Amino acid sequence: MRLIWLKSCGGTCMWQPLHVPAVIGTTAADAAAKISSWGFVITPDTLTALAADVGEKTILSRTGGAPTLAVGMAHILSGFLGGKTMMGLWYHFAILFEALFILTTVDAGTRVARFMLQDMVGAVIPPFKETKNWANNVIGSALACICWGYFLYQGVVDPLGGINTLWPLFGVSNQMLAAMALVLCTVVLFKMKRERYAWVTIIPMTWLAICTLTAGWHKIFNASPAIGFLAHREKYAAALANAQILPPAKDIGQMSRIVFNDTVNATMATLLVALVVAMLIFATGAIRRALGTSEITARETVVVAMAAE
Repeated sequence: MRLIWLKSCGGTCMWQPLHVPAVIGTTAADAAAKISSWGFVITPDTLTALAADVGEKTILSRTGGAPTLAVGMAHILSGFLGGKTMMGLWYHFAILFEALFILTTVDAGTRVARFMLQDMVGAVIPPFKETKNWANNVIGSALACICWGYFLYQGVVDPLGGINTLWPLFGVSNQMLAAMALVLCTVVLFKMKRERYAWVTIIPMTWLAICTLTAGWHKIFNASPAIGFLAHREKYAAALANAQILPPAKDIGQMSRIVFNDTVNATMATLLVALVVAMLIFATGAIRRALGTSEITARETVVVAMAAE
C-alpha cells in the first residue's frame, strides 16, 4: 500500500491511503490534479520541490508509510530548526527513527505477547507457565509471531488488507496501551502504600480511559460507515448481496475481503475495549485489597534471603 501526506489549507494533516500508483498517477502533474480533486490543493512544482528538499527524486507512490511520515516529520522539524537546508537531514533521521521504532516495537511486543500467552494458557495448563522451559518459550514465541505475522501476510496477498486493516485501530490501541500502563502504575502505588501520589497516574489514566473507550465504542458501533466497522461491514455486505461493487473494491472478491477485514477490525476493537475494562475492574479490586491492609503488598513473590558468604 502507498501513503501520501496531505495538508489542508486549515492546517489539518492527514494520511491518505493509496493502494496502487495508478490512483494518483506516476507524474507530479497527474498526482497534483488527483490530490487537488480531493480538496487538498497542491501544485506539481510543490511536489517536485518537496522531493528535492528531502534529497529524493520523487515522493509519489513510495512503498509503505515510513517515507511519507518521514516527509511530514522533516517538514515540521525543519520549520523550527534548520529550515529547508536541513530537510534532507531530518528526513533521513526520521527514516532511521522509524526503522528502529518498528524493530524495537515488534521485538518488545512479541516478548510481551509471549509472556501473556504463556500466562493465559498456563491458567489451564500450569506447566506452560514455566518460562525456563525452552519448549514453552518456543511455542509461545511462535504463537505470538503468527498473530502479528498474519497481518503482514494479509497485506501481501490482499491489497485491501495489511495496514489498511490495522491503521484504523492503531490510534485507539496505542493509547489504550498507555492507559493500561497507567492502571498498572496506579495499582503499584497503592500496593506500595504511596497512594498519596496516585493522583499523578489516576488523572491521565482516567482521561485516556474515557477517550479510548469512547473511541473504541464509536469504531465498533457508530452508525456511520465512515466511522463504525460494523456499519461499514453492513454497507459492503448489502452491496455484495446485490452483486454491486463499491470503491475501493474492483471486483466481487475484493468486496468479500472488505467485509472480512471489517469483521476482523470489529473483533479486534471489541477485544481491546474488553481488555481495558477488565484491567480497570481487576485494578479496582487490587486497590481495595491494598487499602484493606497496612502492609506493603507490592511484592508478588516471597522474598528469599541470600545465604551469607
